[in-house]
Amino acid sequence: MRIVFLRHSLLNRGGDKMIATHASFLAAQGHDVVIRTNLLKTVFSLDPRVRVEPLPFPGKLGTLVTAALSRQCADVVVADIVVLALLLSIRNRKRVLYFAQDYDESYYRFTLQRLFIRLLYGAALSFLRVRSIAVSKRLAQLLSQRFGAKVGLSENGVDTTIFYPEPDPDLIASKQGRQALLLLSRSDARKGFDIAQRTVAALKTGLPLEIWTVGENATGGFPGFLHRDFGYLDESALRRVFSSADLFLYPSRHEGFPLMVLEAFACGCPVVTTDAVPYAEHDENSLVCRIEDAHGAAEMVEILLADVTIRRRLAENGKALASRQTLHQASVTFADQLGAWYAN
Repeated sequence: MRIVFLRHSLLNRGGDKMIATHASFLAAQGHDVVIRTNLLKTVFSLDPRVRVEPLPFPGKLGTLVTAALSRQCADVVVADIVVLALLLSIRNRKRVLYFAQDYDESYYRFTLQRLFIRLLYGAALSFLRVRSIAVSKRLAQLLSQRFGAKVGLSENGVDTTIFYPEPDPDLIASKQGRQALLLLSRSDARKGFDIAQRTVAALKTGLPLEIWTVGENATGGFPGFLHRDFGYLDESALRRVFSSADLFLYPSRHEGFPLMVLEAFACGCPVVTTDAVPYAEHDENSLVCRIEDAHGAAEMVEILLADVTIRRRLAENGKALASRQTLHQASVTFADQLGAWYAN
């Protein structure tokens, strides 16, 4: 098959990683795979057989115009943003597949914006009957119940050849007996970095503590705490940071099937998160609080920092889940779902 992935950008987010991974797997299986994008700036590797082509019109508007006006030379055109799936359907009819990595309405906080996105979903999934593959059972159920969509399932996974316990002696020594609380810094409100800041401010523990952040620059975001900002890391460096941290705090507001929690699990790093993460099980593989509950999250952080036995138990159960939820199997399932869709 000739498969085109059309998206505005390929960057360093979890969704970008799944596109790069699935495209590479399909190319290795002998398919003709093209990623068409306006912006390629990613740390994730692509199989050399995957071709990357620039879109004919620049900018976000150019991406939308391309989706609406261009007939793609492909058997399957994959879009992971619903507006692109809808626009691609104008010229490409039944060859469009919507790869649902999250519910796009969650990107927006204002009612009119959310209603508009919901109308786009209705047009794409209910009226045009664009078929979909979702990354979680929860998301597949939402699309099916709300829009009557035909939805396959391909859950995300973690590469356990890259993410595994590997504490960095230099990082461990640099803590000088302190415990390190790791956070993701991201301006996207869905990831809850502002909640993480409120959680840290609410901590009452007297234990020596320092804050580590990865992602966007967070300098000055944690007054009163020793703070180390690692920025964007490649996967091997991120593995060592996860493995050297004492706890990963991820107070997300909305998720499809997040990779960072799985990666923390695979590295043996205990996790405090919210019930937005579909595979997080309270007191089984993580401690789970309600969305927006910074004080509840702070209490859970304090519990884990004070009790190494609980941390070890959660870490072992997290590693067991990660070992079953592999990235390779995710790509196999995605390819099977795509093949079954194309055959019908």
